[in-house]
Amino acid sequence: MLRSVLGVVIGAIVWMVGFYLLAMALAHLWPDYAIHARQWVRDGAFTFTPGMACCNLLLWVLAEAGAGSVAAKVSKRLRAVWVLAGLGAIYLAAVHLVLHWRVFPWWYNLGVVIPAAPAVLLGARLANRR
Repeated sequence: MLRSVLGVVIGAIVWMVGFYLLAMALAHLWPDYAIHARQWVRDGAFTFTPGMACCNLLLWVLAEAGAGSVAAKVSKRLRAVWVLAGLGAIYLAAVHLVLHWRVFPWWYNLGVVIPAAPAVLLGARLANRR
């Protein structure tokens, strides 16, 4: 039980920190992205170009897959991965479909929410193959 809880908690941390680190890496490689990212952090204004927003979507999927992989390795239980996938999907649905629907473009909101749980499960599956 403790291992399962630890897997979910560590997976959630990997999810959040992973996206942040990936976004920071992209900001170092793409100066224009860094400008828009700073504006988002400072003012909450979503000014990313469609290409930048698509990169954000890819970063979310990578972070989610990493979270699923870590949760699977730590917990050694698929149930813990399902819990992480469900909690993450519920959180992102609340943020992107309810709280910030008007802040982000509709396609971006859906692009964050729809692949969330499947990406976590895919990460766990890939981790279990190794």
